[in-house]
Amino acid sequence: MVYYKRMAYCQIDKTKYVTYIFPIWGQYMRYKILTQQELEVALNKCKLAGWKVSNITKLSNKMLEIKSQRTRR
Repeated sequence: MVYYKRMAYCQIDKTKYVTYIFPIWGQYMRYKILTQQELEVALNKCKLAGWKVSNITKLSNKMLEIKSQRTRR
């Protein structure tokens, strides 16, 4: 399997992060749930390998906020 050099992560509570990788066919796959320390190690390894890394926590929270506003109507 071939992957783009791209990883995204989202904070799911105070100490846990879910990570996503992006396969060549353009969708995403949830990869792993990491602690803060594990995430820092993973981020360093990705950056050293030339991967693009995105923190999608704010985007995810915004999308959830919009979804909850629509369900209240």
